[in-house]
Formats: sequence, C-alpha cells, structure tokens
Amino acid sequence: MGEWIQTIDQSSISFLVWLQSFQTDGMTSVMRVFSFLGTEYFFMLLLPFLYWTISKRWGAMVAFSLIFSSYVVGFVKWTFNIPRPPSPPVQILWTETSPSFISGHAATAMAVWGTLASLVRRFLVWMLAAFLVFFIGFSRLYLGVHYPADVIGGWLAGLIVAWAVLFFVPRLESSVRGWSAIRLLSASLALSLLLILIHPGWQKEKIWPAPNAVQLGGLLFGMLAGLVWDMKTLHFQVQGSWRKRLLRLLLGLVVMAVFYVIPKILSDRLGLTAYPVEQSLRFLRYALVGFVVSGLAPWLFARVRLAD
Repeated sequence: MGEWIQTIDQSSISFLVWLQSFQTDGMTSVMRVFSFLGTEYFFMLLLPFLYWTISKRWGAMVAFSLIFSSYVVGFVKWTFNIPRPPSPPVQILWTETSPSFISGHAATAMAVWGTLASLVRRFLVWMLAAFLVFFIGFSRLYLGVHYPADVIGGWLAGLIVAWAVLFFVPRLESSVRGWSAIRLLSASLALSLLLILIHPGWQKEKIWPAPNAVQLGGLLFGMLAGLVWDMKTLHFQVQGSWRKRLLRLLLGLVVMAVFYVIPKILSDRLGLTAYPVEQSLRFLRYALVGFVVSGLAPWLFARVRLAD
C-alpha cells in the first residue's frame, strides 16, 4: 500500500507546484496562521478554555479526540514512513521532520472540530468547523509539506476518530462509573502504557518507544487521572460569571505553563539525556499537563473561590 500511495504522491507534485505559483507574502502568512491552528500549542489553549470556561464535558471529549487522532496519525506515519514532498520543485514553507502520510494537522482538525460541532449542534459552529478543517488542510498543501493524499487521509482518520469518541466514550463512561478510584487509575495507566508499547518506533532514528507515543500516553493518563479525581471528589462546575471564568483561564494557564516548562528546564540542566530517562520524564511532564487541566486547576479554582 505504501508504494501505491507514493505513486499517487508523485503524480500530484505538479499540482503542488501549480498551487504555489499563486504564492504571495500575504497568502503565506495567512496559511501559516491556519497551520498554527492545527498545532499542539493552539490546542493547549483551546482545551483548557473549553474545560474551564464553557463545558467540562465538551473539553474532555475534545481532549480524547485530540489525543487519539494524534496517536493514529503517529501510528500511520511511522508504519508507512513516506517522505514529504521534494524540494525542489516544491517550496517548503513550514518546517517538519516526521513522515508525510497522513497529515496530522488535517486529522486533528477534523477530529477536534468535528467532535466539538457534534456536541454543540449549532449551525454556525458547524460552519466554523468546516471552514477551519478545510483551510488547515489546504494550508499544508500550500506550504509544501504534504501531498493531497496526506490531507485526505488525515481528514478520513480524524472523522473516524471523532465518530469513535462520540460513540464509545459515553458508553464506556456509564460502564466504569461504579469502579473504585484505584481500579480506574490502574486501567487508565494500563491503557496509556499499552498505547506506548504497541506504537511503531521511529524508523529513521531507530528509537523505541516513539517520543510522540510517550507524550500522548502521558497526556491521556494525566487527563484520565484528573477526571477520576473530579468524578470521585472535586465535582468541578463551570458555571459562574464570565469574570470568574476568565480569571480561571488566566490562573490555570499560568499553572499549566509551569508544569509544561519547569520539568523540561530541570531535565536540560541536570543533563538527563539517557533515552529511557528522557522518555520517562516526557511521560511525567505531559501527564502533569493533562492532570492540571482536568484535576489540579479545578481544585485550585475551588480553593481561591473561582469555582464551586
């Protein structure tokens, strides 16, 4: 199948060259903005905003769609290991190092915005979701980092993940709600570690486990651990004035930034570069970030009277 995909990719190089013939500085800037909307940094702002200020459930469901779509992307990328468009003739206007098929930006955009639109069920949100999904995918072609097959494959993968999250998560939630906290945490850790173990290694660098799988496994475990704490003890409520909600967001982002940045600085300062140690710290770092979103920050909000 990999050879078949590469054959299609080669036939679409002329399309990418033609598309970039309309390139202007202004258009390139716009396409970079759309691509940013499909990055980890943007989603690290969107998820807390949803979870802390709009709807706890929407935030959690979107988080699952983001994590699992990103996982599927990494799994497919490193299984097929197809190179990105060649330069020349294609101009590379965005830095990427991972394989080409499938587009992570396209997949996560479809999964995240498709899930959110399905939950909100408002016409304007559907239109916004369609607009963002299309142009985030289109920007990857314009910027020369993906073939059309990558973007289409990403959209399909994201659509499947969104459907799976919307279908299975509510049913699974009702099945495990009566479990003890210890059992829930054990199952969460087991699932996170299993996803790391079965993910393909990075073939070019010949490393395993894959750093992206470790990152996503940590984030998933942290989110689930916080949700367990909330379900059993915290019972965080989003309701409140918009002043309180915005203060929550600002305070929570500061706390999240601390847990995102400090472990990385400490690791670099201590020179902890052995691969098993480095990946263990990566797991811990992203687990802390996920736990801040769904557990620690809501606990803090209640302590400082920004939430019930």
